[in-house]
Amino acid sequence: MRNFNDDFLLLEHYNDDSFYNGIIVFRREDITRIKWDNNDINSAFKLVTRQENINELISEINIESIESIIKSIDKTFKHVNLQIQNINSDWSIIGQIQEIDAETIIIKEFGTKSALDRGMLMLSTPDITRVDADGIYENNLLKIHNENKCS
Repeated sequence: MRNFNDDFLLLEHYNDDSFYNGIIVFRREDITRIKWDNNDINSAFKLVTRQENINELISEINIESIESIIKSIDKTFKHVNLQIQNINSDWSIIGQIQEIDAETIIIKEFGTKSALDRGMLMLSTPDITRVDADGIYENNLLKIHNENKCS
């Protein structure tokens, strides 16, 4: 855990191979369980490959509101990964913020690595339950889109 308040919890995420895989911000009300201090977790912690500049990046994230979280993550990482788990737990929207207020967000969505399609999407800001960024998949997708834009 890297930061928290009454409403949100900011974590560093590590994949099953103990490699840094970005950050995750949850609404605390959506967390149903937290597990720690078992053999798997303790072993993985010994193998963790930390992102060198993670402290500096995390200090840029404002967790006062969902709007400030999304704005500061998009500014810091140049993308966001939004999840609306209460509607569809498999739905992940990766892209760059175009406009946001307390009620609505407009995002320029990244397509898949194979399609590279970009489209605009409007979402209800209060429905967002989780915000991720700086993960391996998101960074690779951003890199491909940026290279495609330059070509």
